[in-house]
Amino acid sequence: MKKLTVPSNKKLLFIGYAILAVVIGIIIVVFLNSQDSVSSADSRTVSWRHIHGLGIEPADPTILYIATHGDFYHSHDGGPPFKVDLVRADYMAFNAPTAIGIPLYASGHPSTGGNTGLIKSLDGGQSWERVATILEPPVDFHAMAVSKSDPNVIIGFDSSGRGLFKTVDSGSTWETLQYPDIVSALVISPDNPDMVFAGTGKGIFVSDDGAKSWTHLEAYNGIFIFALTFDDNGILYASATNFGLLRSSDLGKTWQSFNDPDLTITSIVIDSQNKIIYAAGYSSEGFQEVYRSLDDGTTWNLIGTNKEL
Repeated sequence: MKKLTVPSNKKLLFIGYAILAVVIGIIIVVFLNSQDSVSSADSRTVSWRHIHGLGIEPADPTILYIATHGDFYHSHDGGPPFKVDLVRADYMAFNAPTAIGIPLYASGHPSTGGNTGLIKSLDGGQSWERVATILEPPVDFHAMAVSKSDPNVIIGFDSSGRGLFKTVDSGSTWETLQYPDIVSALVISPDNPDMVFAGTGKGIFVSDDGAKSWTHLEAYNGIFIFALTFDDNGILYASATNFGLLRSSDLGKTWQSFNDPDLTITSIVIDSQNKIIYAAGYSSEGFQEVYRSLDDGTTWNLIGTNKEL
């Protein structure tokens, strides 16, 4: 009969320690993995190249749209940005819905190359469909505006300087218009679809006849204008070289500067309902970042950056 060997107390203790060490190791790995997951989920570092547009969802103003050179993102209530488009693209111009039920509009470059023309999304930027090419090859709008009082009115400037184009039937037909200079920003008055403002390298121009003729505003004449937007109260906001963020309550005749994040601001959007200002642009180090202010620009909180934090 084979003799049964009973382990000594020392052997049992050693085996116990070994098992305990394995269990502790597993617990540590699981914990670290879970911490990595939490850290990744809360990361404000995003791999976008440039930020080209911001917008707010009218049905839920806590949703911020971020259109970039490298995918389309959401941020919820100031949280970290997350990618939502199903197919990668570069969104060089972007306009959020002016009201519930109106599409998101954009223009840029598909991942396969070339230009998209004017495209739209009805699912918050997850999928996009072409509205119009306008030209051949298709237009590449880098500045675009949609009228709030008449969402059928869309105006855009082709990045190759091939023209300023306008539709009054949501993209079915287009007219070519004269433009005052190379256009870097466009916005339409929320109360008047015929009043259009154009930001250029020479300042701001205004049209009161639907962009058929233009008047050069005296303020910031000769200054490069990066961005233009209106809030729901008819206040016009701008970003200008060497002057930062500006606003005007008299349609651009006089302006007031206010505090901005340490960025050259290229996109602005205002959540008038909750009195929140969002701004995006590039830092002195060249990083592309988005901030929001809950106190009229006194302080700014980071939403997203392509800088490693």
